[in-house]
Amino acid sequence: MMQNEILKQQNDPEMIKLLRASTVAYSKAKSGEMKITYFLVLLAFAYPVSYVLIGDEHVKLVLFGCSFLLTVLVQLLTNTFKGNTSKGAILKEEFDTRLFMLPWKSTLRKSDHTEVSKLSLQYKGEDIKDWYSPNLSHLIPHPIAVAVLQHSNTSWDIELRKAFRFWLAAFLTIYTIALWVLLIAMNVDGLTIFSIYFSILSFYIHFFTMIRGHSNAIEKRKRLSEHLDVVIQSEKNIEITELRDIQDDIYSTREESVKVPDFFFRLYQKRLDAIEEDYIESVNLVYSKKT
Repeated sequence: MMQNEILKQQNDPEMIKLLRASTVAYSKAKSGEMKITYFLVLLAFAYPVSYVLIGDEHVKLVLFGCSFLLTVLVQLLTNTFKGNTSKGAILKEEFDTRLFMLPWKSTLRKSDHTEVSKLSLQYKGEDIKDWYSPNLSHLIPHPIAVAVLQHSNTSWDIELRKAFRFWLAAFLTIYTIALWVLLIAMNVDGLTIFSIYFSILSFYIHFFTMIRGHSNAIEKRKRLSEHLDVVIQSEKNIEITELRDIQDDIYSTREESVKVPDFFFRLYQKRLDAIEEDYIESVNLVYSKKT
């Protein structure tokens, strides 16, 4: 099958440089977020055990004070990761607009070339190739081809976030049940229970924030995906201005502060790629019948 013209530029050196730089920026943001997550999970186990096993009230008071300071510190650190998320989003936006031949949004500032090179050189992963499926048929007209690739962006991210949100919610539920089993089994008094839950409040806030953030991103992308699917499957014409509007919404969701960690991305990558290939195959079939 001949490759769609729109995809021929995606493996050019300058385009790969943008992808490498974007991946590094996102990875830095994810790394910071996951370090906080691991730290809070550790405290979520350490604090209840400490309160239950330590009988000294002065030690409990010190732990209580530390938990308050940590809650404030976590909130301050969380905001520092937004900068790298914005860098990753703007680099992906530049990659897409070049590939899709969409006009650049005038209110957005492109990344400095020096910064792009610096981030790109920090990339240590596998070679990046064929960011978008090369199997998109050459029979599909340019505007529809752009819509299909935008659909790939949205639907891929939706499924990944759904899977990660499920594991977050499952872990939080299991932890909560296990904690109550421990408290009841140890016959813990009310004041100690209050101290424990106040001390692990930042853990719950962090997990609820991640779950809510992924849910918001899923809903936004779901609306885009459904709209694009109607356009693609019904073989409607779509204007460049509408594609540009859709790209704006994609960029907005890429700036979402909560992200899926790299290890989870790699775990689900093959399965999600297979789903996307199946979708593209169905679209190819629709447009091959048209000719």
